[in-house]
Amino acid sequence: MSSPFSECSSHGPVPMSPRLLTHSCSSDAASTTTVATSEESLNNFMPSPSMDSATSGIYCDGTQSLLDLRTSPVAYSQESLQEAEITLTTAPSTVYNLTRANLLESEEQCNILRQCITDYEIRNFMQVCKSPEFFDFDVEHLLRLVEHDDLNVSAEADVFWAIRRWYKYDEDARRCHLPDLIACLRLTQFDVDFIYSHINNLPGCELLVNKAVEWLLRPSARGTISLRYTKPRKVLQTEDETYWIVVQTRGDHRIADKCVLRYNKALNEWQKWTDIKLERSNFAIVHLENSIICIGGLGRNTKPINHVNRYNLNTQAWEPMPSMQQRRVYMSVAMLDGKIYVFGGQDEKYQALNTVEVFDTIAGRWQNMASMSVRRASTAAAVLDGQLYVIGGFNRAHLRLVERYDPAKNIWTQCAEMNEARGWPGVAVHNGHIYVIGGWFNGALRTVERYSLSANKWTTICSLNVARGSICGLSMNETLWAIGGYGEGILRDTVEVYDEENDNWLEEKILPEAGRYVR
Repeated sequence: MSSPFSECSSHGPVPMSPRLLTHSCSSDAASTTTVATSEESLNNFMPSPSMDSATSGIYCDGTQSLLDLRTSPVAYSQESLQEAEITLTTAPSTVYNLTRANLLESEEQCNILRQCITDYEIRNFMQVCKSPEFFDFDVEHLLRLVEHDDLNVSAEADVFWAIRRWYKYDEDARRCHLPDLIACLRLTQFDVDFIYSHINNLPGCELLVNKAVEWLLRPSARGTISLRYTKPRKVLQTEDETYWIVVQTRGDHRIADKCVLRYNKALNEWQKWTDIKLERSNFAIVHLENSIICIGGLGRNTKPINHVNRYNLNTQAWEPMPSMQQRRVYMSVAMLDGKIYVFGGQDEKYQALNTVEVFDTIAGRWQNMASMSVRRASTAAAVLDGQLYVIGGFNRAHLRLVERYDPAKNIWTQCAEMNEARGWPGVAVHNGHIYVIGGWFNGALRTVERYSLSANKWTTICSLNVARGSICGLSMNETLWAIGGYGEGILRDTVEVYDEENDNWLEEKILPEAGRYVR
């Protein structure tokens, strides 16, 4: 029988029509398999009979063969396929029948082709998982794909839904394989609601769910939690293993869309990522894995509100959360061990508060905790060594006060006061110290102070180049940042980083949009 490849260049890629080739890898004589497919779309395929464990499929996209030098890590020329004999019969509606296959002789060549198929399926997983042939994959085949770090998907949820479809095709036979498959998911990329709503009810996955939820809600305990994967797949990673975003709480217009910025490490600049629709201003935020939780602030009527909403960064959708017990604006917030703490602020009568609320992200409810010793708003909050610090603020006068909260004992302790009173300061924990950056006291401040926990002492360090309050303080990439803010009657797009070795602040590339930002 003559080979259909006989007219190919001896070193060129092998042209193939869009179809599904099936082959049986065996050291004995090659078997003959017939599969009918459409070149229109993999989604239009009729389910083919189940293949045995030694049979695999090659999916071709119609523009380039899987055996093409440009798409395959293995160079297939006419010499490497000279033993292959294939007869193709064209049927109506551009349906191709593979009538005879004698592709490979040696086990080594068979393994190479099998790897080639796997590589193709990894690169084109979104098409492959929608084909009828996907339902015939055995569990080992599917495990090879879903555990792979290079799997080409747009979100981790794509992998979950593919696994679920495969399982639902034959629930009784495949139920026992679910824990192994779900363990291949990057569970830390889901939010808690998704895990409880979609994964918790899968047979045998309860332990995985408990571990994933604990990992998400208790960052301090992650070293003791055994999960197979905690980082996103390569295709879903940003330039850095951990990317940082900051959210604008006030721009040129109070109720306009809020700008979300993301740091590009390769270009060393902050870039606009998206806008979020939120008709309020001067709210506080915390990050809970793949979500931003927006708390309180001023509503459309310029009155403080108690609303809490979560913005899912993966789905870019808003989800409601239980409201605080107290309406608040100009409060400070912090997150510790899966709990969100809200300190002070101003109520609907613009009176300063000393009350504290905490939201348990597991129980899903707010409760009051021990109050601070002094009513105050416009404070900064930081977490250091398992304790919460509330710093400065304003109540008829700007304050130097610093209090420390012990969540285990529900008590407050006064710490050394700052050298200078300030409200609306930026704050960051950096290299084991608390830094308070700028702020407001009879005008915008340039001064910066550093707190030593061991010495219980504040030290004034080099001042900023640009005076401003409402700064977003951030410790990122072993560097202390001061981002945006407000000063001299205008919103700022200034970005400064601290050169600790030379005690100097350096100005970086400006923000794409000026504003007050929080992280």
